[in-house]
Amino acid sequence: MIHIKTNIKKGGLWSLLCFLLAVSTVNGQSFFTAKTLPQSDRYGTITTRLVPEDIVRLIEERNLNFDEWSSFFYVQTSPSGPAVLGAYGIETNHLSFTPKFLPDPNIKYLVTFSYPKLAELLSGQIEETSIYSDVASFEPPEATQPEVISFIPKLHDVPANLLRFYVYFSAPMSLQNPYDFITIEDKNGKALVDPFVIVPEGLWNIDHTRLTLLLHPGRVKQGVGPNMTLGDVLLAGNSYTLKIDPAWKGSSGEPLKEAFTQTINATNPLRGAMNINNWALKAKVNNGIGILTVVTDHPLDQPLAQRMLFLRNMEGQILPVQINFENPEQLQILWRHQGSQELELLIDPRLEDVCGNTPHYAFDLEGTERTPSQEELKIKFKIE
Repeated sequence: MIHIKTNIKKGGLWSLLCFLLAVSTVNGQSFFTAKTLPQSDRYGTITTRLVPEDIVRLIEERNLNFDEWSSFFYVQTSPSGPAVLGAYGIETNHLSFTPKFLPDPNIKYLVTFSYPKLAELLSGQIEETSIYSDVASFEPPEATQPEVISFIPKLHDVPANLLRFYVYFSAPMSLQNPYDFITIEDKNGKALVDPFVIVPEGLWNIDHTRLTLLLHPGRVKQGVGPNMTLGDVLLAGNSYTLKIDPAWKGSSGEPLKEAFTQTINATNPLRGAMNINNWALKAKVNNGIGILTVVTDHPLDQPLAQRMLFLRNMEGQILPVQINFENPEQLQILWRHQGSQELELLIDPRLEDVCGNTPHYAFDLEGTERTPSQEELKIKFKIE
């Protein structure tokens, strides 16, 4: 599939003229379709159904940039309305346009496809002269109740100076303030005061399905103002319960399927930098798949580790890998084995454990300062 980001800039008299002169069907069939993408309530797609396959191939061979795409295929909210941001694509012999933002079921989209403009672009390789234009709209997605499907770190006991929680949802959540629905209570049911860094819109991934809850670093880090006045968020030896109110709504408008609770047992703080020399590595090959098991000295921040651990062969090539966590202190890295018996595990020096410690830096020790390092961290290993 080709994906090209675009800012479409068509409008005024040209768009109005195309709209007035264009047709919208071929032999009674609609030239365009608009639908919500499968398993997503954030995006939709507009597809040209009846462009001949040989013309689609000519377009695909050109590897068009967005200016070229938008010269013959463009989308607006009206003949003279604002441009629609989005991405073009070719898939299964159809041309498509995907709006960047959630399509509004209440808005009609003007879609135009101009063969004359395409002929200019392809230097006369096609003779078709029709202009097709139609009004497209999107059906609202089916409403489903979201639910919490995962909570990280997956630890029964957590260090008292833990820095982050991650909450995963089955569907995109709404833009409501997350902290109106999330509390941490002590063993007596009393809610903790200001445990989180408050970001009103929340710290979300792009799909709005993973929320990062950042425990207040000023209270976690020893010897700084908030820690001195308010104290630690979690105290070693105490038990807490994180609760998520089921009144919180997903982006579909439906509330959570059920309340969520997570027990948090705080143990001794984990202070001090990670030491990769204490990591244990063991590699083997099974049915052509390399399997590297890594046991670390600190429980890792799993989402960060997914982006900051790499494998490199002795020829200097970075290998595509899949990283699976047994728990925050043990993970497996899988790759397609192609004969190399010796490889390197590369570690981004910014990698953190669950308490914000890196291989060069202890997060919450009084008087320590973060010193960025460009040093390449690597561990060589051999396949058994």
